[in-house]
Amino acid sequence: MSTPPPGNLPASPPIPLTPELRAAYQDLYDKIETAVEGTTDVTALQALNAQQAQVDDVLQKDDIYRLGANTEAFNALLTQINDTNSGLKTLQSQIAATASHFQTAGDILGAITKVLTLAGL
Repeated sequence: MSTPPPGNLPASPPIPLTPELRAAYQDLYDKIETAVEGTTDVTALQALNAQQAQVDDVLQKDDIYRLGANTEAFNALLTQINDTNSGLKTLQSQIAATASHFQTAGDILGAITKVLTLAGL
């Protein structure tokens, strides 16, 4: 399982969010929600909940900006997007690190099975 490399973000994300970017944030929010509902791992829950709240804030602030575009809302949304994307990069790295451990564990289990099979155990 490999994680695609993060893309280069524009210097200034489009505000209000483009329909495609907004849909991507919503899809990410939904996928995090599914992961939260499907795990009891405390470390994973903490990381996922923190980022889900950040993504939700982006969506909410985008709504606020759309309702009454002003400089304060623009700056709040821009800050939220940058903070959220920074956290997402961290989460992406954490998930990639965890995934690599699964591969290593699988390799070790395969090697153990081979040794035990050849040893007749």
